[in-house]
Amino acid sequence: MSINFNAIVAEEKYMNLTWQVSNQCNYRCSYCNPGNWAGSSKNEGNLDKYIKNLDKIFSLYKDKGYQNFKLFFSGGEPTYWENLIPIIEFAKESLPNTTIAINTNLSRPLRYWEEHYHLFDDVVASYHIEWAKKERYIENAIFLCDKVNYLCTKMLLHDERFWEVVEVGKEVRERVPNYNLEWTPLFDEMSVNTGPWKYLDDEKNKFINESVFETVMRKDKPWKESKTVSLVKYIDGTLEPVNSNTIIANRQNFFKSWKCFVDDALFINPTGNISSASCGVGNNHGNILDDDIELTYSPVICSKDHCHCGTDIIIPKEKILDGF
Repeated sequence: MSINFNAIVAEEKYMNLTWQVSNQCNYRCSYCNPGNWAGSSKNEGNLDKYIKNLDKIFSLYKDKGYQNFKLFFSGGEPTYWENLIPIIEFAKESLPNTTIAINTNLSRPLRYWEEHYHLFDDVVASYHIEWAKKERYIENAIFLCDKVNYLCTKMLLHDERFWEVVEVGKEVRERVPNYNLEWTPLFDEMSVNTGPWKYLDDEKNKFINESVFETVMRKDKPWKESKTVSLVKYIDGTLEPVNSNTIIANRQNFFKSWKCFVDDALFINPTGNISSASCGVGNNHGNILDDDIELTYSPVICSKDHCHCGTDIIIPKEKILDGF
């Protein structure tokens, strides 16, 4: 596997918290692991405890010199979590410059986004063709596209309905004034130990290999500068913003033996356990509902063949060259 870059770096030092808030979802996609939608960890209640320990985590990182924070909420479908909005409101009040991001299937009615859009900076809107209502998805995307800092319309390339997904992506191009369009290959079960889906159709693989991340802006919108940005650093020193999907599509997300600054990122799973990143390589730090949270601040040498998670890919890391 050829890697044409030798590091991922942070524009400014930042802490990224990815919180899989529950495994409750209104979809049951065939390619998704039931651990993401079974509903066994709805995590209702405990708001005061969540906020108390989240504040503790922020304070521990600020004591180590971290000034910039990004909170990325996923699920399940995180918009169904009863604590989501009050926790975001707390985070925005206590960390005014934090970036708030969400991974959503965009299935909520338009009125949900009309009420809450101002709380979000980045919205990653995944389109799952087995369950999605196309018109609602596009209606919500049209509404959000000039109101949030970043909207990603993420087309999940279902193998059996591949070309239907492509047609939906084309419709997004035509109808959504501002978009960041990703054509996203599947994983084999969308779980921690997953591998890339193997598309056997040459035309599908050709489409994936030739499709690029597309950004179009046809309508003015507010712009908020983000301090939570990672960059790909090439061997010649040039830099460009990281796009995890492009790295995955190009099969470049293999970082075994790289030095990874894994403690720049925390992951909270649906049962509340806290670890450095979601990959299982970093240390465990307790549970978001416990009072004995402890953190570490040292890089690791990656032992995994495959980096499966977009938020793990953007963690600063560097290739260790032979002889060094």
